[in-house]
Amino acid sequence: MRSIASRRPKFFRFVLLIGMAASLTAVGSLARQTQVPPASTSPPSASGQPGQNQPAAPARPVPAIKTPLPQPLLTLIANEVSGQMAFNNLMRLAGAPWIRSVEELGGTMSETIELERLVRAYGITTVEALKYPPAAPSAVFDYPLEGELWTLEPEKRLLARIGADAALVSRGSKTADVSGELIYVPVLTPEEAKKMREAGPTEATRGKLALVWSLNADMTSALDAAGVVAVITFNAQDRYLDPDQVIYSRVSLAQAKSLKLGLAVSWRQWSELLEDVELNRKVVLRASARVEKFPDRFEMIHAWIPGTEPDKKGVIFTSHLYEGYLKRGANDSMGGVAIQLEILRALHRLIGTGALPQPRRTLHFLWPNEISGTNEFIKHNPGLVEKLSVNINMDMVSEALRKNNSWLTLSECPGHLPSFYDGLAASVMNYVWRTNDIVYLNDGPRGRYRGQNFPVPMWEKNGSRDAFRFYIHKATGGSDHVCFVVPAVAVPAVEFFAWPDQWYHADTDTPDKADPTEMKRVAFIGAATGWVAAALDDAWAADLADAASAFGYRRVAERDLPRAFAKLDLAEAGSLAAETAKALNLVRFAAKREMGAIGSIDGISTGSAAAKAAVAARLKQWELYSAALKNQVLGYAAIRAMALGKPAPSAPKAASEKDALKIPAISPAVKGKELTLSRFEPYQKYLTDHPDAAKTVQGMGRAAPMLLNFVNGRNTVAEIAADASAELDADISLDKALAYLNLLAETGYIVFER
Repeated sequence: MRSIASRRPKFFRFVLLIGMAASLTAVGSLARQTQVPPASTSPPSASGQPGQNQPAAPARPVPAIKTPLPQPLLTLIANEVSGQMAFNNLMRLAGAPWIRSVEELGGTMSETIELERLVRAYGITTVEALKYPPAAPSAVFDYPLEGELWTLEPEKRLLARIGADAALVSRGSKTADVSGELIYVPVLTPEEAKKMREAGPTEATRGKLALVWSLNADMTSALDAAGVVAVITFNAQDRYLDPDQVIYSRVSLAQAKSLKLGLAVSWRQWSELLEDVELNRKVVLRASARVEKFPDRFEMIHAWIPGTEPDKKGVIFTSHLYEGYLKRGANDSMGGVAIQLEILRALHRLIGTGALPQPRRTLHFLWPNEISGTNEFIKHNPGLVEKLSVNINMDMVSEALRKNNSWLTLSECPGHLPSFYDGLAASVMNYVWRTNDIVYLNDGPRGRYRGQNFPVPMWEKNGSRDAFRFYIHKATGGSDHVCFVVPAVAVPAVEFFAWPDQWYHADTDTPDKADPTEMKRVAFIGAATGWVAAALDDAWAADLADAASAFGYRRVAERDLPRAFAKLDLAEAGSLAAETAKALNLVRFAAKREMGAIGSIDGISTGSAAAKAAVAARLKQWELYSAALKNQVLGYAAIRAMALGKPAPSAPKAASEKDALKIPAISPAVKGKELTLSRFEPYQKYLTDHPDAAKTVQGMGRAAPMLLNFVNGRNTVAEIAADASAELDADISLDKALAYLNLLAETGYIVFER
C-alpha cells in the first residue's frame, strides 16, 4: 500500500510549504537577537602568550541564539550554577542504596533531615520539613529489614543478601525462612494456570522454590495452589547491557497460603540457575526475609525564595525525594532534588550579593513522596494553586547522556493548560545545544582558534564532555507534574527527564551513572527559565512572547497541519464534509492553544502597557494566522472535492443550542482539595447507585477525563466537546459531552455557572 505522502497531490505539498514558510517568515521578522560573546581570535605565540607578530585568525561568526534573557544574565547564571556541587549533594543524599534502621523507619527519614540541613547550610531560612499523616490513621508500609538467598546443594553459597542487594526482597513478601528444591515454571497460559490450580499440591511442586520469568495474578494463584513456597524472578532494562542489575519489584501475596516470598535476582544469576535446572542438576535453595510494618506518612521539604509580589502567580519546582521508602534511586530522582537544590542555592546567592534583584514572584521548591506526597501538599495548601503560573518538575535529569544512550526530554504542558513555558524552555534548551555541540552549518562557531571545542562550553572538570541533546514532545504522565494539571488544580506543568535510562528503577541506579556536566546544564536551564517566570521584566516581555509564538508556529507546522491535511487526503466522497469539519477543528484548537500560551504571559508580566502591548501584538498575528489556517483547510478541501466530483464543503455552523452554550466550572468545594475524580465520594456513590451511568462512563474511555480537563469556567459545553475531540483526535459528540458533564454536576464535582 502506498503511503499517504505518496498519494498527496502536488498542490497539497505546495499549500503546506507555503503555510510553513509564512510561519517561519513571521517568526524571523520578530527576532530580537542576543549575541554570544565571540571567542578570542588571536592565536597564542610559542610562549603561550597572545601572538604579537602573527596574523590574526579569521573571525568566525558566533550565531545569535535567541532567548528571552539577555546574554549577560545567561552568563551570570551559567557562572554561578555548579554541576559538581549538585553531584556532591547527590552523593550525600543517595550515595548508596543502604537499608534503613528501625529508628529511621519509625521516626524521620535520613533524606528529610539531610536535605533540610543542606538548605539551611546555604543560609536559606525559608524552609520547612513537613510530615503529613496518611488518610487512614492505621496505614502502614512493609519494609524488609533482612533477606538472604543461598544455594545449599550442590554447594553452600550465598547468592544475595539485602544489605548488599537492595532489590532482593520484592514488596509484598512475608517474613519467612524456607528451603527446598528449585524448579522452573515457564510462563503459564490461562488454561495451564487453571489446570495447576485444580491439581493442587503435587510431589513436583509442594514445598518447592520456583524459578519464573514473571509473576501476574493468574500465575501467583496457580503457584500458591500448587504448594510453591517462594518464587525467584529477574527483571532488567536491558539484560545484555547490564546483566547484573536488579529492578525493584513487588508481588501480591497477601491472600496466598503457601507462597510467602518473592525474590528478585540479576539476569546473570537467574540464567545460571535456569541452566543448572535445565541440565537436570539438583539445586536446593534457602530463602529468608524479615519484613516488618511501620506507620505510613508523607515526608517532604518545602523551601522558597520570597517574591515582592507574594500573592501573584509564582513558580513551583518539584522533584521527588521518595518513591516508596525501599527504593533508593540516585538519578530517579535524587539527582533532580540535588539539581533543584543547586538552583535554589545559586539564585539565593545571586540575590544575596545583589547580582540579581529580589524576584517579583515567589519561587517554591517542593521535594516530596512522588505524586502521593505532592497531592498531600496541595490538599494542605489549597490556596497556593491560585498563586502558581507553572510547575517545573524534574524527574531523572542527572544522567550522563552518552552512558545512558539518552536525551534530555521535555514533556510539554498539556493542551488544556497552554503556557508560555513550553516556548521559553525550548529557547533556553536550544541555547545550551547550540553552545554545547558542534552544529554542522556554515555559521557553525568554534570555541577556540582552530579548535573543535563547544562555542560556549558548559561543563564540569570532573564531568563528561558529552554534546548536549534534547527532545520536546507532547505531555505525558508518570511523575509529580500530573498533580498540577488535573482540573481541580489547573496549573500548567512540564516534566524534564532523561530517556532512555538503562538503570531505571534498578539497584544499580547509583551516582556513577550521573554526570556533573549534565547536572550543570539542567540546573542552568531550570534557573534561567524559572527566573524568567518569576522576575519577568518589561525588557524581556516581547522576547518571551516571541519565544512562545515561534515555538507555536513550529508545533502547528510539525504536528497539527499534517494531521489536518492527512484527513482530507484519506477522505472519500461520502466522508469529505465530515473530515473537513474535523480538520478545521484540529487547526482551530491548535491556534487556540498557541494563543493561550502567549496570553499566559500576562499572568506573570508587570502588567505595564508595554508588556501588554507586546503580548497583544503576537496575539493579533495569531488571529490572522488562525484565519489563514482555516482558509488553507477549506482551500485544499475544495481541491479534493473537485477531484472526487463533489461540491466544495463549507465550515460547519457553530452550535447555538442553549445547553451547548452553558459554561461549567470546577466546584469551589473541590478546587485544590479533591484532586482525583475517581476518589471523590459523591462520584463513587453516584456510579454505585446508577450502574447504567457507570457503564456509560467506562465506555467513554479516554474521552471522559479529557472532557473534564477542559472544564475551566470559560469554555462552553460546545467548546469543551470540540477541544477534547481535537486533543484526542477523536469524535466526541455534543450530546455525549453534555450527558457526561451533567452527570458530574449531579455529583457536585462541577457546577454550571451560566
